[in-house]
Amino acid sequence: MPLPELDTVSFDSCFPLRFHPAPDAATRAAAQLETGLALAVLAAPQDQDSDGSPLLQRLEAKLDFVLELGLLARYPQLPPPHPCRIGLEAVIWQDEQPASAGDSGLLQLHPHAPSGYPLYLFVTIAASEARPDGHRHLARLQPLHHDNDTRRWERWVFQQHRQHIGKGKA
Repeated sequence: MPLPELDTVSFDSCFPLRFHPAPDAATRAAAQLETGLALAVLAAPQDQDSDGSPLLQRLEAKLDFVLELGLLARYPQLPPPHPCRIGLEAVIWQDEQPASAGDSGLLQLHPHAPSGYPLYLFVTIAASEARPDGHRHLARLQPLHHDNDTRRWERWVFQQHRQHIGKGKA
């Protein structure tokens, strides 16, 4: 069954994700830092030909490889994939776990599985519906910690939206 429309630019996917209700302050701080780093990678320009230097491309490939090794060691078990619709200000996803309107927490999202690049989005559940196949949650995104993170988030969502339009999925 298709997910409901969002009132903004959005795209559909099936990402590994998990909702963590009521994280403590230390977890929130670590999540903000990690999300900022992940958004810097995710929102980077997709143009592979921006610098034709083979040496630079080899160096970037080696750095990517080392980063992946470290991330896979940290996240050996990803959460299960869930159908979701990601928007600029809201996320809808199918889940096995119940949640209630008003619950706040972190939505751990792995947009490049099996990569370990996690995004931790601070969300508040706006609506939750019990369904025969689990639960459908609509969550509103809380503002990101830094303006640069907000711009990167918007850039990434727009990139994904354009790619899905190009593939005829939107």
